[in-house]
Amino acid sequence: MSTRSTVKPPARRRGVTAAERSPAPDIARGFMLLLIALAHAPLYVTTSDPGVVTHPAGGDALDRTVTFLSLDLVDNRAYPMFAALFGYGMAMLVMRQRAAGTTASAAARLLRRRGVFLVLFGFVHFVLIFPADILAPYGVAALALGWLFTRGDRALGRGVVISAVAATLLTALLSVAMAVEESGSGAEVRGTVWAHDYGAAVVERLSQAPFASVHILLAWPIPTAILVGAVAARRRYLDDPARHRALLGRVVLIGGSVSVLGGVPLALIGAGVWETGDLARGSVTALHVITGFAGGLAYAAAFGLFVARLQDRGRTPGPVAGALAAVGRRSLTCYLLQSALLALVLARVAFGAGDRIEATGAAVIGVCVWLTVLAVAVVLERAGLRGPLDALMRRLVYGGSAGRAAGPVEPGTAGSGTAPAGKRESTTGAES
Repeated sequence: MSTRSTVKPPARRRGVTAAERSPAPDIARGFMLLLIALAHAPLYVTTSDPGVVTHPAGGDALDRTVTFLSLDLVDNRAYPMFAALFGYGMAMLVMRQRAAGTTASAAARLLRRRGVFLVLFGFVHFVLIFPADILAPYGVAALALGWLFTRGDRALGRGVVISAVAATLLTALLSVAMAVEESGSGAEVRGTVWAHDYGAAVVERLSQAPFASVHILLAWPIPTAILVGAVAARRRYLDDPARHRALLGRVVLIGGSVSVLGGVPLALIGAGVWETGDLARGSVTALHVITGFAGGLAYAAAFGLFVARLQDRGRTPGPVAGALAAVGRRSLTCYLLQSALLALVLARVAFGAGDRIEATGAAVIGVCVWLTVLAVAVVLERAGLRGPLDALMRRLVYGGSAGRAAGPVEPGTAGSGTAPAGKRESTTGAES
């Protein structure tokens, strides 16, 4: 008589629970979406020629001040922050799955699956709503870098160094090349963002989409930020910020100073204070992008310190921080909703407010759209619901139903967790 043995499939966690969530990454992502709104809204302004980065040229004194502040504090600072949080979450996904008994190869497959669906979500967003999508590039990064997240600290550290050197060189070369080659009318520079015909814009974006993610990954230090975020996750910098207060403080002080000082030259050009040639402008743009990496890390660290201060006082996040966290828990839904509302209000193919405003008006509309998204997130939070697109992503990656949770968790671009002492985790951008 023979005995047939059964082999159990490797364990696989479905995602983070409400009790495991850590507030710092959630709050940081909620604030980050405000920065993204402020950076994207000026792209739709057609009343002035395109200026540097996303901003219109000219305007009155208030417009130029708004442009200066945005270039110094916002532009090229939100993306690396988002990327670092995304890497933080991908690393936590692997760590949590491995702790549950999942094999390294199975955890890597989850990363790849998430990456594939992020690319698909980003493709739809790029073609139908906004041709400066960040979801697809992060999905491509997950597919390209995911193998490092199942390796040891030494391999991950080498990845940080190699990607940082490559990113610095590529950013410098591409920034100068783009500044020298950029020419033509405002409509040519802004492309389909200024389109009058939505159908024609969609057709044109279909041909651009395959190259957009590669361009973003090459022209900005996003892979480096993702890998730095993974290193931070393994050391749980944002899940136990009180323990790492000194390091986070240094990141805020040094990274913030580097970012602000590095942003000033391009901010002066954008505000019309400094006139310069194409080569110098490209070099200054490269400086702006590279120092923005430090700024993104400083923003994330600042929210870690904020949560550490709350913990010291034995307090939970108040109404404002709680609202920010509600947005962060639904970052996929909120990012896409915010992008759609900006396009609906500002684009020529919709209500066309961009044809009637300058930089200040764009900033006001950006803030108002973000506040609308904030209100939606708070309503969903009080109802105990995930964002609908976050729930969809969760079903696609893990299977099963995910509409209501014991605590809302977003699986698209973010997710974070805090467990009891010694087990704190975060899934920013990776698991939910």
